[in-house]
Amino acid sequence: MTPQRGRNGRITQIGAPWPVRVVGIGGTLRPNSTSLGALKRAVAAAAAAGADTQVFDLRELALPFYEPDRPLDAYGENVRRYLAAVHDADGLLIATAAYQGTLAGVTKNAIDFLEFLADASPPYLDGKAVGLIATAAGSQAAPNAIAPLVQATHALRAVAAPFSVPIPETWKLTDANGDIVDPRYQARLDDLGRMVVDLARRLRGDGIRHEPATTIETVVAASD
Repeated sequence: MTPQRGRNGRITQIGAPWPVRVVGIGGTLRPNSTSLGALKRAVAAAAAAGADTQVFDLRELALPFYEPDRPLDAYGENVRRYLAAVHDADGLLIATAAYQGTLAGVTKNAIDFLEFLADASPPYLDGKAVGLIATAAGSQAAPNAIAPLVQATHALRAVAAPFSVPIPETWKLTDANGDIVDPRYQARLDDLGRMVVDLARRLRGDGIRHEPATTIETVVAASD
């Protein structure tokens, strides 16, 4: 069988297609976050569509504040693990709560850490599919929180899925664990999870595994 080449020109795979990798990022510092519940629903749909998946609950991950001039090796293993997973992913699902009409600070901080991938190959989130979710207690803030996520996705050179899931008035739509129980929004989250898998496959080329040309260790060395 003829070897296939990824976007960096290297031979990446011979034989059966590799599953796409989808990483979920979300949650707030509050237990039973509705944004985390929504994220897990979408990630489960991505897994059912054939993706290898991983979820980063930002409350458990406990990232420190991003400091622009601080080298990567000055942060803890949690930062390195997070960046390595994002760098290796084909697609992302990002869920934020809507605070004061925009995305939550903990979400923005997680996005800010992706600056460490600037010198990676491919850089930032180049060529990755990204699905976006926002939850809000009120009726208006969730769509507003999607907009800055789209802008950040574009700034990081990723491709935002054309379908996003803003979820208003989550107190009506979730259980005590923060999980989405409304069938309409469950279906939308399922659609988004499947869409990210499909879009990631299209972006990388059907059946081709795009192994990154750099590892997180290379990124650490570049930040010193």
